[in-house]
Amino acid sequence: MGMPEAFLRHQSRGRLRLCVPARRGDAPYFSAVVEALAGRRPFDRLQANPLTGSLLCEAEGLTLEELVDLARQQGLFAFKSFPEEPSPPAATMERIVRPVAAVDRSLRALSGGRIDLPSGVFFGLVAAGLYQLLRGQAAAPPWYTAFWYALGLFTIFAVDKAVLREAARRGD
Repeated sequence: MGMPEAFLRHQSRGRLRLCVPARRGDAPYFSAVVEALAGRRPFDRLQANPLTGSLLCEAEGLTLEELVDLARQQGLFAFKSFPEEPSPPAATMERIVRPVAAVDRSLRALSGGRIDLPSGVFFGLVAAGLYQLLRGQAAAPPWYTAFWYALGLFTIFAVDKAVLREAARRGD
């Protein structure tokens, strides 16, 4: 049987946390690792947690390369850069943005590129505000809220388009 694989879980100056998943729960193994490493270099803190399969090492000037070399020389573990893990699921915002982006592309295609989703929403909000005003509900929050959102969308996308036009003009 070969050496168990260790993976880096955390690293900062003089502090490393490694995980040895194959030896999780193996208290004698982790005691031997702590004893072997402590005999090769002074550590400020050298602590193993067999329950989680982790090893915390703190020492002035400690580097990952140094720790990996010490472990390899002692036959303690083989370092691997990353464990094989499945890709994380798409973030919630990604799942929301995809269909919205598809609607934007469809709206652009249907209008020959003249109307995109932000401008469609802008016109819809302006229309909702005008509708509220025409119904005599000028004091009700919805009309000015609609105008506020419309203005926000207009300024964001107008500025974005102006920046893109300027970048294209300069050849960026």
